[in-house]
Amino acid sequence: MDYSKFKNLKIGHYLTILLHHNSHLNHKKLEQELRKVGLTVERFIILHAICTLGGITNPSSITRETILEPHAISAVLVRMEKDGLITRTSYDKPKNMVKVELTEKAKGLIEQAWLKMPKMDEFWKDCLTNEEVKTLLTLLEKVREHNLPVIYGDKKRSYIPIPKYDPKTKALTGFYSKL
Repeated sequence: MDYSKFKNLKIGHYLTILLHHNSHLNHKKLEQELRKVGLTVERFIILHAICTLGGITNPSSITRETILEPHAISAVLVRMEKDGLITRTSYDKPKNMVKVELTEKAKGLIEQAWLKMPKMDEFWKDCLTNEEVKTLLTLLEKVREHNLPVIYGDKKRSYIPIPKYDPKTKALTGFYSKL
């Protein structure tokens, strides 16, 4: 076998490697922070989606709002119910719809997890300028918006949140979710 051919990376190949490495590093950092409050990344994503949907929703809405697969969400919801984080009940109409609601325990955990989120800023602050962050966000959003329907069709939704700026410095400080 000629291994030398693997040294010549196409742009897409190298971008895939870089995005995967950075995604993995970001996931590990998030995982470390969430572990401190007793949550996994998947549970946090689901709890966050339920919160942005008003605290009461259904599995279909959670599936549309996250990049998680429906069967994965179902399995995690079953375990979350067993752990007292959510309740699942049937709607009166239609009978086949399931209502998912946060418990007080989950509300407390998501509040604790939310307090850990500023730690995620440390992941970026020392290596990117404010302008570089804006450029990176724009490019990543563009790639996501292009590829989401290619992979999932209309089954997943993606929203670009509204940026928030410091009124004095005009620096990007965060986002407001439109979910």
